[in-house]
Amino acid sequence: MITNLKITNKRGEEFEFGHQNRITKGLNLSGLIADVNFSAGSGAGSKYQNTRLSNREFEIEFMMMKAQYDEVQMDGKRGDLYSIFNPELNPLRLDITMSDDKKYYLDANLQSTPIVPPDKATNNNGAWQRVLLQFLATDPYIYEKDSRRVEIAEWIGAFEFPLCIESGVGFEVGYRSQSMFVDVDNAGQSKTGMSITFRALATVTHPALINVETQEELKLNITMTKGDVVEVSTYDGAFGITLIRGGTRSDEFNAIGLYSTFLQLEPGNNVFRYDALSGVDNMEISLTYRAKSVGV
Repeated sequence: MITNLKITNKRGEEFEFGHQNRITKGLNLSGLIADVNFSAGSGAGSKYQNTRLSNREFEIEFMMMKAQYDEVQMDGKRGDLYSIFNPELNPLRLDITMSDDKKYYLDANLQSTPIVPPDKATNNNGAWQRVLLQFLATDPYIYEKDSRRVEIAEWIGAFEFPLCIESGVGFEVGYRSQSMFVDVDNAGQSKTGMSITFRALATVTHPALINVETQEELKLNITMTKGDVVEVSTYDGAFGITLIRGGTRSDEFNAIGLYSTFLQLEPGNNVFRYDALSGVDNMEISLTYRAKSVGV
């Protein structure tokens, strides 16, 4: 159940629902339409091809308190509504908090300015002003508010207090994780892309990340030197490879290896391993992603 809703436009202006702005009908994000494609065969029935989620359309109806305001003040409040909910400021961000305190967001576009009926008979005998907002989300997914990060091939700190240094022995400041594998849990309801970051501690040739189950591979035909960072985006519609060297960013999209793919995270557990043509122990890798759902 949704317990809190805040809407923010492109100017950063916020509108939060509560005691003076009461949602009359719960925000309904269910019933997302899916386009199921199929082809006719020579026999009975048809053959399934694929499914594509449609745009998400929904409404928010709420009551704005007016009993304690005069008409001049209400004119000002209506003006604030039109300023915040101006379709020219699309898309708007809706931040949602659930009863289990999980937080999500989605981006949506206003299909009109706020609908504010003037008829007092429909507005709870003049004590409240009814308002209707109509939205269309061209990206139908609902995203976790906070992204998740997983480190691979990292150095683990071993520095502890109280510190005891034996004479002639020294002490271990840190050690490298020995596992070349990592489990990544996608808690969302749909597959998602991610941001993959390769960091070079010394020379690394052709770094790669492999999905252990599917054997899909992301291999980069790049030689990294100490201090280099390569950022890879595998998000749908935003594929990209960027090399950061000496503070300068360069597009290296063409460095993706033959037969490589922009890896995705399937719902549930995903197992990856890292590799390189040479210098495999000279790199650190991190994965950052945001789980997405079709409904909450």
